[in-house]
Amino acid sequence: MSVLSSCKDMIGSSFLCQCGLTHTIPLRHVIIKQKAEEDVPLIVAELRMGKRGLMICDDNTWELAGNRIFEMLSDKGYDIGVCMLEQKPIVIPNENAITQILLKFDPSTDFLIAVGSGTINDITRFISHRTGKPYIIFATAPSMDGYASTVSPLLINGFKRTYPAVHPLAIIADTDMLCSAPDDMILAGFGDILGKVTSLADWQMSVIVMHERLCPVAKNMVQRALEEVLSKASQIAQRKPEGIQALMEALILSGIAMMLTGNSRPASGSEHHISHYIEMKYFMQGRQPLLHGTKVGLAVLYTVALYNELVFLDPKNIDIPHLVITRTSYQEWCQRVNKVFGPIAHEVIGSNDSKNWNPAIYERRLYDIKEKWETHLKPLISSVPSLNTVKEWLHTAGANFTPRALGIEESLVEEALLYAKEIRPYYTILRLADDLGILEEKIKEIMNLV
Repeated sequence: MSVLSSCKDMIGSSFLCQCGLTHTIPLRHVIIKQKAEEDVPLIVAELRMGKRGLMICDDNTWELAGNRIFEMLSDKGYDIGVCMLEQKPIVIPNENAITQILLKFDPSTDFLIAVGSGTINDITRFISHRTGKPYIIFATAPSMDGYASTVSPLLINGFKRTYPAVHPLAIIADTDMLCSAPDDMILAGFGDILGKVTSLADWQMSVIVMHERLCPVAKNMVQRALEEVLSKASQIAQRKPEGIQALMEALILSGIAMMLTGNSRPASGSEHHISHYIEMKYFMQGRQPLLHGTKVGLAVLYTVALYNELVFLDPKNIDIPHLVITRTSYQEWCQRVNKVFGPIAHEVIGSNDSKNWNPAIYERRLYDIKEKWETHLKPLISSVPSLNTVKEWLHTAGANFTPRALGIEESLVEEALLYAKEIRPYYTILRLADDLGILEEKIKEIMNLV
């Protein structure tokens, strides 16, 4: 049984979860098969989405599938407009792309169809949320885990922020098309799933330290998806249908897990924050961005290395009075953020809660960390696989996410490790190391390990 099949009964249902919340998965259809585009008119009709649609695509995805879907819907009497995003060489999820869609959008539009992968889906999901028009996604590559998500990471004013959005009613993908996707997109999908190694650990760490709520259903869903992909790494490298299908299903399940929690926590941790930091720096420097999952694949090498390093920490050496006295003040932190982030510093400062710099709150957190180290934190940190194991998984999948292979300066990676924690308020391994006053020291050590 595939990992998606095991969750099939949840799709389109509501249920009371062990976490105490009632979850709803309003996603109605997930179709992954050969010639899947032929099902689009049937799905639109079954969902009673209306007769007037707007297709969002780019010139690549138009040629791959958009033109055929347009013709099939037109033949069935649907009135379909087309917004072909014109950013080159790739579409960026920013104000420009959003404006292009809104200029094509007519208030009489009944539904939206996204044809593409990460960025196109993210933007369409955001527009769907803001206009109240439902959408479906025809996925063209197994490149990222946001297909079923209910949030959209957008680059607005140069800052990567996650905005509330809405789920698609259906996710449709053609297996032959997925298998023939460009290598970098398939490997980006693998990198995005590999990131769950530390995102899940970060989430559990925040439960221990910050008493954050954890949803066991969402956690187990992502864990199963991760394990399934790792077990099929060689088939993914060989583009075998069973491997690519497992990857696509895992990416969808990861999005469903985010749908359950209403945020990106089950699938995004320190490794994603590093990815976002690098992306924002690329944008500020006018550089061609890397695929999201590729950056996550790079980042997870370093976050795993950091976990491995903290295994050896002796809680007896946590000098709480010294840490409280020497900690950077909120004012000093703001000055540093202004220097590092420049024009988007106000966004970074606004995304953090100043009370976290309160000495009394910090001191209580340190005592909690020290008290729980042997019983809770060390077992969790020890559960993260070794860096060598992660490198073996990447090698098996045919991926090379080292800075040299990706053309990323090690100085930028080091900078991201130091400052990425500021762009999201979530507690992660980066914030733990910072709380313990050893982040800079450990970064220097792990830079030589990847």
